[in-house]
Amino acid sequence: MHSLGINIGSSNVKVTMLEGDNILWSKVEPHEGNFLETLHAILCAKKIPTGTSTLACGTEGRHLLNINSVIEPLCIEEALQHLNYEADAVVSLGGEDLAVYTIDNKTKKIITSFSGNKCASGTGEFFKQQLARMDMNLNDINNIPDNSCVLTLSSRCSVFMKSDCTHRLNKGEANKGDIVLSLSNVMATKVLDFLKRARISKGKVLLVGGVTKNRYIIRFIRERMPQIEFIVPKPAAYFEAYGAALLAKNFGSALPSLDKLFKPGKVQFKRFQNLKTAAEKVSYLTSPKGKVVAGREYILGVDGGSTTTKACLIDMETSEVTASFYGRTHGDPVKALKNCLIEMKKQIEGDIGDGRIRITLASTTGSSREILGVFLETPAVYNEIIAHAVGTTFYREDIDTIFEIGGQDAKYVFLKNKVPIDYAMNEACSAGTGSFLEESAQGDLNISHAWEIGDIAVRANEPLKFGEHCSAFINSDIRNAILQGASREDITAGIVTSIVSNYLNRVVGNRTIGKNIVLQGGVAKNKAIPLAFAMLLDKDILVPPDPEMMGCFGVGILARQKLTDGLIAKSSYDIDKILATEIIYEKEFKCKACDNYCPIRVLNVNKNKYMFGGRCNKYANIRKKKMVNEAEVFDYIEERNDLLFRKCAPDPNELVRKKDFVVGIPRCFSVYTLWPLYSWFFHSLGVKAALSENISHEGTARVESSYCFPAEIAHGAVQDIFDRNLDYIFLPHFKDMESYEKDAPANLCPITQSLPYYIKKAFPEIPEDRYLTPVVSFMYGVEKAGESFIEMGTTLGFTAKEAGDAFAIAFEKQMEYVRQAQQLGQTALAAARLAGRPVIALLGRPYNAFTADANMGIPRKFTTRGYSVIPFDILPFQDEPIYPNMYWYYGQQDMKTSQLLKNEDNIYVTYISNFSCAPDSFMLHYLKWIMGIKPFLILEMDSHTADAGVDTRIEAFLDIIEGYRSKFLDVNEDRYDNGLRFINNPGEEIYIKNIINGERIPIKNNPRVRLLISNMGRLSAELVGASIRGLGINAEVMPVPDILTLQLARNHASGKECLPSHLVLGSALKYFSSEKYRKDEIYILFVPTTTGPCRTGQYFVFYDNLFRDLRLENVVVFTLDSDNSYNELGTEFSKYAWWAITIGDHMKDVETSLRTCAVDPVGAMETYDKLWHRMISVAEKDITQVLPVLKEIAEEIARIPLKKKMEDCSKVLIVGEIYVRRDDFAVDELIAHFSQRGIIGKVSNVAEWVFYCDFVRKYELEKKLKLIPWYRRAFAKELKELMDWNIEHTYKHNVVKKVGDALAPTNLIPKTPHDMTKIMKNTEKYFVNQELYSEISISSGVAATAMMDGYSGIVNISPFACLIGRVIEGLITPWARERKYPTISIEIDGNLLTPNVINKLEIFMLNVLRFRGNPDAGNMIEHEGSKPVTIDRKIIH
Repeated sequence: MHSLGINIGSSNVKVTMLEGDNILWSKVEPHEGNFLETLHAILCAKKIPTGTSTLACGTEGRHLLNINSVIEPLCIEEALQHLNYEADAVVSLGGEDLAVYTIDNKTKKIITSFSGNKCASGTGEFFKQQLARMDMNLNDINNIPDNSCVLTLSSRCSVFMKSDCTHRLNKGEANKGDIVLSLSNVMATKVLDFLKRARISKGKVLLVGGVTKNRYIIRFIRERMPQIEFIVPKPAAYFEAYGAALLAKNFGSALPSLDKLFKPGKVQFKRFQNLKTAAEKVSYLTSPKGKVVAGREYILGVDGGSTTTKACLIDMETSEVTASFYGRTHGDPVKALKNCLIEMKKQIEGDIGDGRIRITLASTTGSSREILGVFLETPAVYNEIIAHAVGTTFYREDIDTIFEIGGQDAKYVFLKNKVPIDYAMNEACSAGTGSFLEESAQGDLNISHAWEIGDIAVRANEPLKFGEHCSAFINSDIRNAILQGASREDITAGIVTSIVSNYLNRVVGNRTIGKNIVLQGGVAKNKAIPLAFAMLLDKDILVPPDPEMMGCFGVGILARQKLTDGLIAKSSYDIDKILATEIIYEKEFKCKACDNYCPIRVLNVNKNKYMFGGRCNKYANIRKKKMVNEAEVFDYIEERNDLLFRKCAPDPNELVRKKDFVVGIPRCFSVYTLWPLYSWFFHSLGVKAALSENISHEGTARVESSYCFPAEIAHGAVQDIFDRNLDYIFLPHFKDMESYEKDAPANLCPITQSLPYYIKKAFPEIPEDRYLTPVVSFMYGVEKAGESFIEMGTTLGFTAKEAGDAFAIAFEKQMEYVRQAQQLGQTALAAARLAGRPVIALLGRPYNAFTADANMGIPRKFTTRGYSVIPFDILPFQDEPIYPNMYWYYGQQDMKTSQLLKNEDNIYVTYISNFSCAPDSFMLHYLKWIMGIKPFLILEMDSHTADAGVDTRIEAFLDIIEGYRSKFLDVNEDRYDNGLRFINNPGEEIYIKNIINGERIPIKNNPRVRLLISNMGRLSAELVGASIRGLGINAEVMPVPDILTLQLARNHASGKECLPSHLVLGSALKYFSSEKYRKDEIYILFVPTTTGPCRTGQYFVFYDNLFRDLRLENVVVFTLDSDNSYNELGTEFSKYAWWAITIGDHMKDVETSLRTCAVDPVGAMETYDKLWHRMISVAEKDITQVLPVLKEIAEEIARIPLKKKMEDCSKVLIVGEIYVRRDDFAVDELIAHFSQRGIIGKVSNVAEWVFYCDFVRKYELEKKLKLIPWYRRAFAKELKELMDWNIEHTYKHNVVKKVGDALAPTNLIPKTPHDMTKIMKNTEKYFVNQELYSEISISSGVAATAMMDGYSGIVNISPFACLIGRVIEGLITPWARERKYPTISIEIDGNLLTPNVINKLEIFMLNVLRFRGNPDAGNMIEHEGSKPVTIDRKIIH
């Protein structure tokens, strides 16, 4: 009997034919994005017996085949069983995915899986892309030099890894063999990290997938974990296809004829309008290229870019470009330049034959400018920002905006009178660059030449709307579109528009776009790119002559200006001599000028020796003979750190030890602010405290979620302490500090606060009693703050008095540090005002801006260039006014410092952020609004090691400062204010006040005022809107968002803010641009808010300021706060809103269960919607009287035929960030997948969040009451508020019971945990201290409670890069793994779920179905002809 297995992978098609159990043949072919054609070719080439039983597996593409299909994990299980391996895990090394499956050896079933997020780093496809950049293919890796070595590369992000590879090659720090080995090492390390997370340290592990052919990866894996036997089975390259062929014997379907094998796909992506509609807005300047003339004088301009190298010859007198060439860098900038010169020499000889010319100036720019400057032996080395500005304005002096897209960098420059005064570069994403465009087109669409892309894209009818977050995500979108059958033209145009959208959102953001825009860089040669810019911006776009040459032309003209200014001198450059020149790498030594100990290489060029390398500018200064007077340069960051860690810390030699143990303190987070407090506390107790010394990779590999870089560092620091076997590990829950603001707390972000909790989960082998985890909270004063330290002291064997005395001493020492730091700040400010050169203030957080572990030596990058640096937290900013509700401690310091410095003429801000830092996604907007047109620099740091990009940004910033100082120092901007304020005074009706004319505008019963409600779940929103209208307020619920809503928001945002902020903003902007919007009405946008620690409380501040920028004259933002359980509008509103929320929650449960259980889900939803609209009409009058209608609705729903009872279905609880879990646009696709598998996806209620807010409110009231002397408590307002709380709480539970009873006859409402006391006990028992106020506490606690109460799995859903979601993942994932509970974390970015996320979801659903039963493979087969019903509940008409 023959059977055929087909596996549709992300990069390859794999097919295996069996006869019985024997493999007849197998085939693995890359599909380059067209898997249907590839599969067709494979099957055509083989003679396959008629009626062969066939089964497909793999990506969603399997659903486009007219045969039975199955999820991939079942094929892996079948192959394992048949080969009879006793494996503890299977590692699948695929093209786009890296996955580790843990195996139950008894059953040969998959227990769980570990795979990367959407990022492509460490995958086979990424490896292939990097080889192509170096002009290599997979066969070449076996021929790398024997002396190749492994270098450190960022393994965290494919973009950073790409940067590392490019910059190391361009700076001559690595050869191609080094990069091959280093990439292989990164991939091997990722495998080992996953195995460690899976707690597999011995036994047998199978390695499968095409990447197993890379012998270096296999070698590294085996060398690093010799205690594990790694097996590469014979069918490794086609393992899943082999498993499918085995399953096909019993569960396959007959292979149809090839003309009937393929189904037509349905494209689910939204679309843009045709690019050609913007053709009239794009214009091109012609190139005034001249001829080379013998005897004349010329300038050689060179632009050594990340992916291409450009060079041109410029006539010194006429400024004409007379010869030029543009070629690939291929990781070797010197060779690439030589290639340019060879081609230019041909052009010169074509013009003048044997004639001679004089090249008296040579200048370089671009990412490899330094190494090329050494090679040419020229001092004229300049950054590309200035070079591009000079080149562009040479052709058109009125240009005010430059968009420049290169191979790996994208830049924005804003000019006034030809002087750059503002700029930005892509910090950490290549999705808006040429290399991404080219690699995607080549890898996914088989477009082999870059010049073809534009022609193909322009032929598109309707470009697809892809995501704009990250290159890895867009790649997933592209593959999704291919699988859905979209045309090559529409996909290509979609990539183009996505790149442009990404550039506008992430590079330009909310910076000024002028009237005269020029687009340049190599990507501008692609005719579709300027069209996409014109279409998306609705502005005219100018493309200069030879846009790819602007850098080398500009740097040549710039060198001539420097010559005129007397800053450089002429020399002599001969092309033949340059071609004969070689760089000889003589030796390497370590620089000992600071603690970085950078490796410095000695280069020999024409018998001249140059020292090259290092993070700072020391050796560049020596090469360029640039003198920096160090006596005039001060580094107050170094002084601040010396004050913190030495002068204000105890002398270890003076310790009088009273205990033998040692407390290890990881050098991370709060240590960089509170070291005097911590160190003196232990010192005063007589306990030795030791800081961590290293950042261990083994520790950073333990992270259970995609935390920020500082959290990664924390894991590495804890590992160092663990490895040193110190007795205790001090991990404070750093909650808050004394606030600088009267109306906002000063708390820390969730990742900082959650440190002890996710570290415990990442290091389960460390006993609980070895952790010291005090809650550091100064919100209620010093005495209250000391309680946690006293408790910690008593656990260490000291009396409460001893611990209290130690804390008193430690606090006084901390305040002494604060006083000295403030005094240092006054000195620094005075010195900065008198300094001859501009001074740089470093903003961010102490743990990322002031430590060499995280800041890449940035302070020295400034000081070695002659610029002094000041840390933000010592400056006298305390009384500066800032935007409201700034509840982050470091955010208050940063924003107040920004306010202080905006009017300081000689001090300029550099803000150090981290990749995916959530608070900064809003604070960087505020920084822009505060600074106006004054230049500032943002540097986004991560674990990447190559710092050429940082140098470029710093050099450009310093040049722009000089331009700004020379022309625009006195320019001030006034921001628009419509004068409207929402007023809610106790005892008064709410109203709007116009502070400009004093008008008081009533809200109730005023048709001129409209309240807009954002749609956080259609059901609850519609009911809330109806109930508010019943109160006499003209309320309107905005529609459920869609992808176009999202695009509208991202046109005005950076793309880094969280998804809910985009959904609300986009809905509002869509409304304001619709026919409903009227100038004679006033619109109130309702935005729920918090006082931290997550980002939700920043939405209204962001919207308010953005609406000012948009000059919306009749819009005002109004908020209700979770701290008050949203009760600010009084009892009547709260009562009506609570009924709406409760009914919406229950009806959502009914809807979700019906989708899974109904015989006819489509008909059931039609009936449901009619009943829903009936209820809305009643709610309009008085929602509290809706119970009789609810009972009627329940009876009618109970009559809907069910194929399965609700209680017989597996149920998963969807927890996480409240907005995306309730928003239909965000969660609906997930619910659809569950219902198709017969699983009920129960979404955690809105009421659950309100009950949690109530719990926190009561907890805080009780805490405040305890701070009041006992004899005054009876008269305290806190006691009255507690009594009111009890009445309110009883009422709420009564409403929940009434609504639940009314809908009980449906038998469609799953039971869920509701006892908040029980839930929070589980939170504290398994996860976090109750002092961590956020969805982290409630979601983790309710997840644990639900699994104990009969649920079969947990889904943690959150917006992309959500702090809350990532911490929840880091807590519940290891907790669930220990108990073998199915769990999955999914981040939503507003686009379709990507193929690798769907793959993880399928494994999760399989485990859910098995959790309380054991379906065999037959129950999981997707039979051809049985079409699952897909219902889209995002938009109901």
